[in-house]
Amino acid sequence: MATLLIEVMQEMDWSWVWRWPRWFFLIILIGVFVLLFGIAIHFIEPSTFPTVAEGAWWVLITISTVGYGDYAPTTAAGRWMAAFILLFGAGVISSFFFTIASTAFTRHQKFYEGKQDYKGSGHVVIIGWNARTSWLLDQDDGFSYVLVDESIEYHPRFESDFCQFIKGKAIHPSTLQRASVDRASAVIITANQHLDEETADAQTILTLLTVRGLHPTIPCIVELLTHEQIASAKKAGATSIIESHYTVGNALHQSLITYS
Repeated sequence: MATLLIEVMQEMDWSWVWRWPRWFFLIILIGVFVLLFGIAIHFIEPSTFPTVAEGAWWVLITISTVGYGDYAPTTAAGRWMAAFILLFGAGVISSFFFTIASTAFTRHQKFYEGKQDYKGSGHVVIIGWNARTSWLLDQDDGFSYVLVDESIEYHPRFESDFCQFIKGKAIHPSTLQRASVDRASAVIITANQHLDEETADAQTILTLLTVRGLHPTIPCIVELLTHEQIASAKKAGATSIIESHYTVGNALHQSLITYS
């Protein structure tokens, strides 16, 4: 029976275990450490530690360096074990808290640099960082936004609780998948301010096609700089098209008429 069990365990794929986070292994190590030495001190000094639970409690308090003093070994063997527990266990505890702090810092840095994937749903994906998207993110409208951009290095609205930054090219499906575009409620594609008008519109349409490949029915609001690309944008699946030059020009013209 034992041989069969060993053979089954050898044939099992244990690679998934090594994908667990380091802090999880440390928790298991601490738990096993506390239990084993709780059992050991109970058998070494049963009068001082009448149960395994009390022994485990003493081990946990000892390795955490709290030291309530409610239990203390009285024999030489018990004291030598206490010294070992204190030296080894304190190192394990310190490693645990260091790992937690390191993990928190790493997640914070990934979020700040746009390397943290978005896990939510029902959000609005905004593609392109510029004055229009900056104004949009400043509005208290109750939406949760995910900004996708390749030109900026850090989160432009890091203090905001309603915006996450994903760094990358929106024409790449992997970037939009990191922004969870398949679970989003809408997508806004703004014109790339670093390109000439025709190239910017071509990139906008290519981005629109990438979005449609991942989410065929999601509402897509598209900004165009040239009138010639409107038909192409409609064929690509744009739900709404904003001609920014026309919109601004019309506003200027209306203002001129008003004050003339």
